[in-house]
Amino acid sequence: MMKKPMPFDFLLDYLPGTVVVKPAIGMFYIYLEGKIMLIFRKVGKNPQHNGIWVATRREDHASLKAELPALTDFVFGEDEALEPNWLQLNNDHEDFEEAAIALCELITRRDKRIGKATAKAAELTR
Repeated sequence: MMKKPMPFDFLLDYLPGTVVVKPAIGMFYIYLEGKIMLIFRKVGKNPQHNGIWVATRREDHASLKAELPALTDFVFGEDEALEPNWLQLNNDHEDFEEAAIALCELITRRDKRIGKATAKAAELTR
């Protein structure tokens, strides 16, 4: 079985060279310096969830959305929000590429609003 290519891989050019990419069922997790930063997703099932998931904190949503209006809250089902700390940049958004590059530039500048420290991220980026 052939592995699916990573979606949006052009974005790696805009991220620090030290990022760690881990594939997982149709998604690619992007880690940097002990934190999960982004998840790249492009699969046939639930295409409304495709694009880039941004690891962030609830209190940083407003400022990130003000800076990058293409970002939206993550809506899982009818009224249920998934993990409230994630924002989404849908790959169908007209400003997807521009917003995605801006997001990567924020990460490169170590913007404190993006990234979530996890044990797995610490292990992978040690």
